[in-house]
Amino acid sequence: MDISVILPIYNERENLTPLLAEIEEALDAMAKDYEIIAVDDGSNDGSAELLKKLATEHPRLRAVFFRKNSGQAAAFDAGFRCASGDIVVTMDADRQNDPKDIPALIAKLDDGFDMVTGWRKARRDGALLRKLPSRIANWMIRRMTGTDVHDLGCSLKVYRKHVTDEMKLYGEMHRFISVIAASQGAKIGEVVVNHRPRTAGVSKYGLRRTTKVLLDLMTVSFLRGYQTKPIYVFGTLAMIMFAAGTLIAGYVLFEKLDEGIWVHRNPLFMISIMLFLMAFQFLGTGILAEVIVRTYFESQDKTAYTIASRAGFDAPPAPRATSLASIEEPRPAALSASANG
Repeated sequence: MDISVILPIYNERENLTPLLAEIEEALDAMAKDYEIIAVDDGSNDGSAELLKKLATEHPRLRAVFFRKNSGQAAAFDAGFRCASGDIVVTMDADRQNDPKDIPALIAKLDDGFDMVTGWRKARRDGALLRKLPSRIANWMIRRMTGTDVHDLGCSLKVYRKHVTDEMKLYGEMHRFISVIAASQGAKIGEVVVNHRPRTAGVSKYGLRRTTKVLLDLMTVSFLRGYQTKPIYVFGTLAMIMFAAGTLIAGYVLFEKLDEGIWVHRNPLFMISIMLFLMAFQFLGTGILAEVIVRTYFESQDKTAYTIASRAGFDAPPAPRATSLASIEEPRPAALSASANG
């Protein structure tokens, strides 16, 4: 299989039939073998029933049905696990992503990229509820993660399969796919894509997701920088707390000796005790986190690194060098004759 297209679907019944036709038209023109994997995320508007009907009419369509609504990240992850194409494409099912952009994104991979993401430079969304929050979120994510991608929220992306095979999505992490891929060492490119206004269905996005984005951003930032060394974070905090507690305790001792202020009447002493306790708690948390990280990697036979390529492993083995001890030194002719004779 050359291409796998993944469509997360939640209550998009009116968009499914025309979107499927557009995808087939775009990919048929590429003369590639492809499949379309539609993941129904617990729709309740009849999308699941329509998908079952469409799957009997379109031999390239495969459908996966969740028992309940689990979120777009879960739908993407299920699609990644089911995909068999060398190139994986993701896009929204609301028809705002244009399938005609897929060939350009795939062509960009040939420039040496592992993943190419769409850039909705001219968005067809509301300025206050969609554009402004998106720009603020993109700016914050770029600043905190160092990922140099303009439109982190665009679902229209193409990947080489090894990128999606290594990626695991949880919660609402679909917004951070580019960040996760970059942390795996993937080289990411961008292509300006067409963004169309929604003509049917209801948007699932809104300001209520702002809190989730901020919490996910903190999680991704921590994992990106300290996934394999959490003791650096908690240990540093423990050292700061211990140093602050020591300084305050020293000042309390000075006040007792110099000014006669008894410890039980000095609130600074309680603050120093609290800082010491917090230091030990942070240190213990860091050690436990280190144990959990090692258990996570070793129990699943994972590594803390990714290998881009190999060379020389398929070459025939070199001939074994003969040891000097196994080489019989030639004997003089006279000695050989006397030995024979």
